[in-house]
Amino acid sequence: MYFFFFVVRRAQYNWYTANTKSRVRIIATGIFTLGVIVITYIQCRAMVRQSFQKNPPMEGNSLNADVMEGNSLNADDMEGNSLKVIHPGDMRVKIKGMMLHAWRNYARVVWGTNEFRPISRRVHVGGEFASYKLGATIIESLDTLHLMGLDKELNRSRAWIEKSFSLDRVDDALSVFELTSRLLCPMLTLYSLTGDSLYMDKAIHIADKILPAFDTPTGIPRQLVVPKTGSTLTKYLSYVSRTSEFGALHLEFYYLSEISGYPVYKDRVDAIRQVLAKTTRPNGLYPNAYCTKYGKWENYNCTMNRLYDTLLKSWIQSGKADAQNADIFKEGLLAVSQNLIVINPDDVTYVSTFRNGTLLHRMRHSDCFAGGLFVLGAAETLLQHWEKYVQIGADLADTCHNSYWNSPTRLGPDTFAFTEESRKEIEPLQRNFYNLRPEVAETYLVLWRMTHHPKYRLWGSQMWWCWMMSPLPTQWVYWGWVRMLAP
Repeated sequence: MYFFFFVVRRAQYNWYTANTKSRVRIIATGIFTLGVIVITYIQCRAMVRQSFQKNPPMEGNSLNADVMEGNSLNADDMEGNSLKVIHPGDMRVKIKGMMLHAWRNYARVVWGTNEFRPISRRVHVGGEFASYKLGATIIESLDTLHLMGLDKELNRSRAWIEKSFSLDRVDDALSVFELTSRLLCPMLTLYSLTGDSLYMDKAIHIADKILPAFDTPTGIPRQLVVPKTGSTLTKYLSYVSRTSEFGALHLEFYYLSEISGYPVYKDRVDAIRQVLAKTTRPNGLYPNAYCTKYGKWENYNCTMNRLYDTLLKSWIQSGKADAQNADIFKEGLLAVSQNLIVINPDDVTYVSTFRNGTLLHRMRHSDCFAGGLFVLGAAETLLQHWEKYVQIGADLADTCHNSYWNSPTRLGPDTFAFTEESRKEIEPLQRNFYNLRPEVAETYLVLWRMTHHPKYRLWGSQMWWCWMMSPLPTQWVYWGWVRMLAP
């Protein structure tokens, strides 16, 4: 007690006898010390919370995970890992609990914002929608909440959307693709599941804000759009768009025209399809970037992109009546298999990147949807030599699974390479975090539904287990797991 009294009196003496420069130094030192204490407290609190998570430790290569079904799995299926088998219903309960944990923490701490930083418990303002409170997590969670039967949480989300969601005041350039996939698509999904007109009205609101992006000489939309009407930022937007982004708009806009009766949305994406059908394609491939002003490819670099996936799904969406879509898809998938698919001497199959006339012999995590695409495309369109396409798809799934399995954390890297030269090239591109991409889970889901081979459920359970050992993921991961657990 006397020591504390002495310290306080000494500090008072130093303060009253100090000059202005010394006082500034004392204040700065105090603020710095307080900041260090606060940051240390936050980090220690997060570490303590993580240490008390009820997750059993992973021992070596043994996964004491819960597999979804009582299928008998041999040593080859399990790749040397012992697994505790439980019923799919028990797994659903666990995943539902994970979803509630993630959603409730978001709702309690940063409700109405776009993204949540769970460790520091702060709002993430560096995302695609900047600092505008568009409730991206609320909207993206809608279909997952509905499928899981979480009506209380879904009703709260609906009330927020009805009262607070609007793009009218957003005076910033936002991605057309992100607006479509993360805001428009969930609204349309909920309308299709519930028939609630609120979701259709909000979908029309979002689509109307996107339509100005299509006002280009070619009809191909710009990459970015400013939702606020009359914004001066519009004239500064680039005319270069990514093929993977404008090529993936067809499903949402086509469906919106069907349910609303307004043909303008369907007409805009049909115009994209007509432009692509007439465009010269190197080796039958669709390059990555297109100039919407001059109507030509920005370069001839090619990768596996979502345009091919959308071509197949839009053909299915048409009731398999759109012959032009089917033909474009078949030609595109053939071009990919001939020019981008590589089988190396180790019998590893991967989809490469074509740049400046050469293959880079590396694959991105975002390309892993190709495994499901090849299998689904072969089955739905009855491609000639369909069995070869199915084999490519299965082999791509194996490659993507191995990228996870060969990682120390069992979480896949953003980019993985297949030659010594390409491994050196990708070192600066690697990230020290997992980017929450859904493509591998998507391929597991498609192959499980198409083949019912138990290994795809097993791989899904391994992915789930790795998430049990990590901070909880965002909602689309649960989307894949919930469907993989279904019959």
